[in-house]
Amino acid sequence: MSAGLDRRTFLKAAGGLGLLSLVPLSRLEALATAAPGPGQDGFYLKAHQLDTLRAVTARFIPGRAEGEPDPGAVEAGCAEAIDALLAAFTFDPPLIHAGGPFSDRHWNGSDDFADFVPLDAQAAEGWRIRIEGPRADQPFAAGVVGLKQIYTEGLRHLDDRAAQLGSPDFRSAPAPTQDLILSDQSDSQVQGFVSTALAQTLDAMYGPPEYHGNRDLVGWKTTNWPGDVQPKPYTRAEVSGPDDGDPTAALEPKDAEASLGRFLATLGGRPAPRERWWLGRPGFERG
Repeated sequence: MSAGLDRRTFLKAAGGLGLLSLVPLSRLEALATAAPGPGQDGFYLKAHQLDTLRAVTARFIPGRAEGEPDPGAVEAGCAEAIDALLAAFTFDPPLIHAGGPFSDRHWNGSDDFADFVPLDAQAAEGWRIRIEGPRADQPFAAGVVGLKQIYTEGLRHLDDRAAQLGSPDFRSAPAPTQDLILSDQSDSQVQGFVSTALAQTLDAMYGPPEYHGNRDLVGWKTTNWPGDVQPKPYTRAEVSGPDDGDPTAALEPKDAEASLGRFLATLGGRPAPRERWWLGRPGFERG
């Protein structure tokens, strides 16, 4: 969030929704068709909450609407993916683990990832606690804050902070004000929310689209990642040569031999200098 650091550069390096509740869904197309648009309720979040979350994710990964050349979190549907996770247990099977073994992105087959797998009882209980928080009869999970509570309270708090700064709500605030709120290290509630929302925005941006993010594969296209290629085989040239556009040229044989010799010479190890700090720690004996 630093003004001196381009967020996108940093991130690259390091309707009828009620009718779908509790109805078995087996295909990705069903979710895509029901994806809520601006001003519409999500699977769990209300319209205002979902619009606010879109504004948050746009500050994490700006896109074309923010003046960037490539699509960002809004275009990838990151907020919608988070909303789908919050409502995971209103679907059967829950939208937790996509199936396998292959997608249909590189071959003419079925998208096995789009068929979510049923959860066993232990996994279902664990994920319910993570998303919905523990019940009164689950003292072992006391202290766990569910994702639903984190997002509900966090989005409300962002609106409160924006109102303190003269804006009707967070999504209506100017981008510099939104950044100021999200980067306020003195506000522990904001930082707790940002910690969760940023991690899940990244998951949605760069994860498989079956989880309802990475729409049109924009997260993979903008990072030049081919995605899941199974069962497409690699050719001999792809295995033995550099990728297209790889700036690292192959070493000449004599240079490769010299580099290998320097590497192999270090495998036998050598004594560390006696002044190294770790030699004074317990468990290290001076020779």
